[in-house]
Amino acid sequence: MKLYLVRHGQTDWNKLGLIQGDSDIPLNNEGIKQAKIVKTKIKDKIDICFTSPLKRAFQTAKIITDVNIILDKRLIERNMGEFEGKDFSIYATGDYWNYDLNSGDYGVEKVQDLFKRAQDFIEMLKKNYNDKTVLVVSHGATIRALNFVIKGYNKNIDFLKLEVPNCKVFEFDIK
Repeated sequence: MKLYLVRHGQTDWNKLGLIQGDSDIPLNNEGIKQAKIVKTKIKDKIDICFTSPLKRAFQTAKIITDVNIILDKRLIERNMGEFEGKDFSIYATGDYWNYDLNSGDYGVEKVQDLFKRAQDFIEMLKKNYNDKTVLVVSHGATIRALNFVIKGYNKNIDFLKLEVPNCKVFEFDIK
């Protein structure tokens, strides 16, 4: 399977450095431009597309591809609880990515739960779409989890070292 993971385009909250979590924020004009650029970068014929049901991801997917788009709740952004709408620096400490700590303080989705849904999604793709080219449009935290599920991880990895800017394309060949 050829797999493309793409983070959604920019939103006004991204531009302001605010935590979105599962708040349903649409793309801004820059995000639309970014998605149009991604469309030109992906040269393979996409067979199927999965996206988070949040507006910013769905809008990005619709710009990138004309194939059928399937909404999948496993691809939604990590719920950031009480931190949503606040400055990203609160989240950047890494405590919420500490696998052993697995903190759910302030309503933040636990990192082990995020990895479980990423693992479930990748297993579903392997089982059902092994001979396809798949586009997945999602969010920063979810793409980090998907990336590490595919590449392998252990609890000591600094998950925040993987940068996932808006409309970054990750490409994988999965056997």
